[in-house]
Amino acid sequence: MPPATAVKLAMVPAEVTVKMEPSNKILAPESTRAVLEKVDSKFGCVAGASSDFFPIYRKHRSTEMERLAQMDKDWDEKLESEAFQAKREAGMMHSAEATASKRAKRQRRKEAKKTGEQMRKEADGINKFAADGSFFEALKGKTEEELKEMLAKQPKPEAGVVQAPVVSAAKMSSASNMIIRDADD
Repeated sequence: MPPATAVKLAMVPAEVTVKMEPSNKILAPESTRAVLEKVDSKFGCVAGASSDFFPIYRKHRSTEMERLAQMDKDWDEKLESEAFQAKREAGMMHSAEATASKRAKRQRRKEAKKTGEQMRKEADGINKFAADGSFFEALKGKTEEELKEMLAKQPKPEAGVVQAPVVSAAKMSSASNMIIRDADD
């Protein structure tokens, strides 16, 4: 019976056995009788005792050589099929990893696009000043009521978000903020 190789597929959890024989091969009917490999070497080293044993020795030797050659051929086929299946499995795993990586990249791009659109929608109306460096002049031209109205229109911070306290320049430069410590402490 030719060797079969177990294969792990990337998408299938269990192993799948791949037979190495042609699928259209005509099989002999299977027998329930046990088949034993018989090694007939009853003459052993006595074969050189006389010339009439030599044809018998030669026949047994050729039979044994054919058996050993078949064993070597089966072993080589098994190694070759295992190497092929390992290469095939590695290729499938590489392909699955590449597909997953590309899928993740597409998903990240899609999410970034959605986040960008949401941020653009939220930013509409917040910044009404031109980006030409005239922000301070535009702000100086506003009245106190307009400034209060602008502050009222700004969205309120979400619950749980801590807003940083406003620190004026006068507070920053006060002597209480500056502490000189000695290196000994």
